[in-house]
Amino acid sequence: MRSYEVIFILDPALADDAVDSAIASASGVVTKEGGEVVEIQKWGKKRLAYEVKKRREGHYVFLRLQAPVKAVAGLERHLNIAEPVLKFLTVLAQVPTRRFGKAKRSATPPQEAGGTRPAGAEVQEA
Repeated sequence: MRSYEVIFILDPALADDAVDSAIASASGVVTKEGGEVVEIQKWGKKRLAYEVKKRREGHYVFLRLQAPVKAVAGLERHLNIAEPVLKFLTVLAQVPTRRFGKAKRSATPPQEAGGTRPAGAEVQEA
């Protein structure tokens, strides 16, 4: 399973219990599809940078997930449909690192055999 981070913004007119129920329903979608919600952070009501759906503020919520792609797709579908959600963003937190091709060569040229200096090297006298 991969690690994802999801931030979504809820309608500022919601009460605290409605915010909690929106978080619970989003978490329920993830767990139902075989994922796990690792961390939940409520960042509170903050001013938006620009107006979204005629709102200038919103409740920010951050979720960290360990989930398969199917669970994340279900969560995004749920967030698109849910009425109190103004905006959301899902990010893959850990990208597997792979090396393609040959190993990189060093930027400095190797020294020639026999103790000679590369062309253009300055000589310092003692």
